[in-house]
Amino acid sequence: MSFKKSDVDELLAATGRRCCLCGRQHRVQVHHIVAKEDGGTDDIDNAIPLCPNCHDEVHSGYTSGRTTRAYTPDELKRHRTRTIELAQKAAEWSPGSSLWEEDRDLILFYAQALDRSAFRTHFHEEMSFADFDQAMEDTLLALNTGYWRTRDGTVLGRSKGKVNLINEEWHRKMDDVVHHIENIRSRFRQALGLDEMLFRLGRGRRYEFEEMLERRFRNDFELSQWMDSERQAALDIINSILEEIGQSSLRGIGHW
Repeated sequence: MSFKKSDVDELLAATGRRCCLCGRQHRVQVHHIVAKEDGGTDDIDNAIPLCPNCHDEVHSGYTSGRTTRAYTPDELKRHRTRTIELAQKAAEWSPGSSLWEEDRDLILFYAQALDRSAFRTHFHEEMSFADFDQAMEDTLLALNTGYWRTRDGTVLGRSKGKVNLINEEWHRKMDDVVHHIENIRSRFRQALGLDEMLFRLGRGRRYEFEEMLERRFRNDFELSQWMDSERQAALDIINSILEEIGQSSLRGIGHW
């Protein structure tokens, strides 16, 4: 047995075929919130649309050895409710409307998070590569959760993560911005084996850590050009949205 097809069609239409966790559209699967082996049913109230990545993440909660908090049925249902509300708002969204203003305010918040020295300084001219990596992490946090802080941890503002954007095109573009920044962090860490090193050194040996970063990155101009290109690509994407809403563009790499 499985969910009734007509009920699934109605649920997908109600959610706009958005993944109820990350907000990505179209490529969704219908997940049992409570697994059938755990007593879950094929009633549509036990269903939630998820993209393949989020579907895998939810299922990883059922594996032994997991150290992060698993999704609960109540949490998944709340995400489903939020997604249905976003889909309803999307049908009413139009330039200049109150819903447009909600999205505009979120975009301006994300733009603030990107308007920082880590997105203007050439990579090989960075004063601190450890701080650079922290700035990328903090920017991702702001875009994904709405929690915006400086390199030293000072909280600058709170808003909502990009999953709350109503406009589908702006949501997709912010997904692309996040993808570029995730690529930066991934290559940064791969280039130095940073995950292993952070575990081995710990935060108490920052000076030694900085010296190792200096030796690895200061004169790697090929890596620097790639880092500059990826950050500029992220800026170009959000600048395209800022242009739509009549706001000034963010300064690019090398422009102060």
